[in-house]
Amino acid sequence: MDLLTGSLKSIYRKYLLSAIGSAIISTIYISVDLIAVGHYAGPTGSAAFSCVNPLYSAMIALGLLLGIGGSVWMSNCRGAGREREANGYFTVTAIAAVIAAAVICAVYLIWLDPLLRLFGADDVLLPYARSYARWIAIASPSFLLGVALGSFVRNDGAPGLCAASTLIGGGLNMIGDYVLVFVCDMGMAGAGLATALGQMTMLVVLLTHFLRRDRCKMRFVRPEGAWKKLRGIVSAGFSPFVVDLTNGVTIALFNNQIMRLASSVELAVFGTVSNVIILFQSLFYGVGQCIQPTVSVCHGAGKTDRVRFMRRAALYTVVAMGAAFCLACEIFPEFFLRLYMDVTDEVLAVGPRILRVYATCLLFMGVGVVGIYYLQSILRSKQSVVLSLLRGFVLCVTLMLALPAAFGFDAIWLTMPLTELITAAVAVVLMKRSAGTA
Repeated sequence: MDLLTGSLKSIYRKYLLSAIGSAIISTIYISVDLIAVGHYAGPTGSAAFSCVNPLYSAMIALGLLLGIGGSVWMSNCRGAGREREANGYFTVTAIAAVIAAAVICAVYLIWLDPLLRLFGADDVLLPYARSYARWIAIASPSFLLGVALGSFVRNDGAPGLCAASTLIGGGLNMIGDYVLVFVCDMGMAGAGLATALGQMTMLVVLLTHFLRRDRCKMRFVRPEGAWKKLRGIVSAGFSPFVVDLTNGVTIALFNNQIMRLASSVELAVFGTVSNVIILFQSLFYGVGQCIQPTVSVCHGAGKTDRVRFMRRAALYTVVAMGAAFCLACEIFPEFFLRLYMDVTDEVLAVGPRILRVYATCLLFMGVGVVGIYYLQSILRSKQSVVLSLLRGFVLCVTLMLALPAAFGFDAIWLTMPLTELITAAVAVVLMKRSAGTA
């Protein structure tokens, strides 16, 4: 399908279904694990799982930094007819991703316990978190490389292979969770092993793209100006990197704030609530990722009308999705809590109220996410980074610390709704200002 001349409606539908399907299945990796450990170990398992989540954020953030950053440049160069330069960006990204994967694996294996304590685990939660996280640490290279490679495969015209890889890996993960956690009675360690095997399988499937010589346009070349290209990759990919990295930072700060001001019951509820929100958030990411290849190529070719169409379609989509997701959480809060864990009376006493308040962030979240991906796709890197930092760190951390201090602990649950509301407003302003160039 030609991104420069093909039907925009057909391109949007094809990439949207593929990206959202991949996003759902990728998030199911984490969701199914939480469901398994939540029912196997109860609220303690859910609370411990919340302390592991930041490990995922760091791996995925680095994968997006290199994958999105490199593929944006590759697509822009292709749109401008500079094929060798496009392959140079792919080559530099591949080398950097392998090095980053080795480093993060070593860091996780050497400092696993200190990291888990930093993310909120106490003496009770640490053994549970460690048994799961050990397998994630071992498989961390496949997480990073899978995310990075997936971005390039999608931009190389094979979104279906990305969806297939996550479907196969996710299916293996779900089967593994049941067999290893419950049948083999491995508990949280079994959930971690199942996720590791699923992610490794996903990477292998993505690598088959290079065997399809008739469709794979990516080639390894001797890159000219490698350091300059790497700086460009980091600049273009910095926004999604900030988004995912600060997700982990936010969860770690929430964990510590909750354990300081409340108890492990509230932490167990937060672990469930945050994963419900991450599930829906991943769909907004899917919308942002689905427009990125077309926007990047058409921006490089100067086809601004096609860029505007994709931006408008994405915004309509996320607004409708956000309203539907928020409504589901408001009406069925107990369903989501019971889905993710074996609830206790203590959890039911606070959980539905927390989810209802927290979930209002879904009304605004999609606009901010699309704004970040759109600005990054047209190489407005500074604006995209500002929006990412505002959403992921500045507003969130400020409100998380200020609201409980001013209005009591329960005000902490307003942190994300207010953060997403302000971010959406800023995103709209920045996208309007970019209308002159796209």
